[in-house]
Amino acid sequence: MIENHQILVLSSLKFSEDKLIVNALSRSAGRVTLMVNISHSQRASVHFTLFQPLALLDVSWEVTPRTKMFKPKTARPSVQLHSLQSDPVKSTIVMFLAEFLLNATRIESDGGLLFDYISAAIQWLDEAEKDFANFHIVFLLRLSQFLGIQPNLEDDSDEPYFDLQGAEYVGRRPDHTYYISGEDLKALRQLVRMNFGTMHLFQLSGNQRNRILHFILTYYRLHLPNFPELKSLAILQAIFR
Repeated sequence: MIENHQILVLSSLKFSEDKLIVNALSRSAGRVTLMVNISHSQRASVHFTLFQPLALLDVSWEVTPRTKMFKPKTARPSVQLHSLQSDPVKSTIVMFLAEFLLNATRIESDGGLLFDYISAAIQWLDEAEKDFANFHIVFLLRLSQFLGIQPNLEDDSDEPYFDLQGAEYVGRRPDHTYYISGEDLKALRQLVRMNFGTMHLFQLSGNQRNRILHFILTYYRLHLPNFPELKSLAILQAIFR
């Protein structure tokens, strides 16, 4: 039986001279693995160059009993993205977010809502001409609700600490090192109230941005099983230093 799916490409790894292993998030089927033939023929029904990080594609494949790796029969862009790979800053953000999502979407979640959130965010970044330096921060802050690990970040709380392990504001310093306070907490409170359209109103220095990102990644490592250190993090931090 042939099925049609919309997918978000998370990673592409050359398996052999003529094949790619692609990890992707499908809107209707969750995480999937694809075996894509590498063909330079213009007549190929599936062009392997489409499978770039965070590409949004409409793909069909045959489903058979006990199949764990699908071979696409057709593939085409479901959304035309124009600047994500050509803009050096955006491509660095894309590389980081693709690696993040590859590790974060292994848990059970509401695939449709999660997929729609990521898809809309990617299209916003693609169309943005400026004021997107805080994009990855706001994206990660809002992503947690779609993964079922949303922290309690009520705007009206005036507690002096945020406990990353307990996922809530507290009045006393926790007896562990996983907390935010002071200027970092002030910055977090402001970022939580922002969306992609308003995030440019809050100016972060490169150091502040990287510190907030450190806290966010620490939160995910505390609440997602076996969440690793990300290889692309150092490159992203260098861009926003």
